[in-house]
Amino acid sequence: MGAVDPTYPLLPIAKFLSAGMLLVVLLNSFIRQKWNLGVIFLCFWLLVESLIDGVNTVVWSDNGDVKLYAYCDIASRLQMMTFAVKPMATLIITRRLYLIASLQSVQLPSRASRYRDMIIEWTLGFIIPLLVAGPIFPP
Repeated sequence: MGAVDPTYPLLPIAKFLSAGMLLVVLLNSFIRQKWNLGVIFLCFWLLVESLIDGVNTVVWSDNGDVKLYAYCDIASRLQMMTFAVKPMATLIITRRLYLIASLQSVQLPSRASRYRDMIIEWTLGFIIPLLVAGPIFPP
């Protein structure tokens, strides 16, 4: 059965192209070794969301019948993570910019403060969204 929407292939193509461009941005960050964790979290989870949306538009192009139960469960949990991680990544980026703007001394931050910042960023960008998608989200 064909797709109901006459512009059907446009949205999946756009989703997969956006996922490819986000992958280029993510790989560029790794190649340049710029470890801005907020940008990496945002790029990675937007890439995951674009891929899931692209697959969803292909699988459910003509109807809404649930065919792939395991995929639905995995995709819905990943989407819950992306919904939670986007504001968290924005908070991480804003926090990093605030720390840069409010830096008073010429000395670099101590090792303990860098470790604390890393723990805060990983908690905001990975652990809290994992908790939102895991035990908090009902099956």
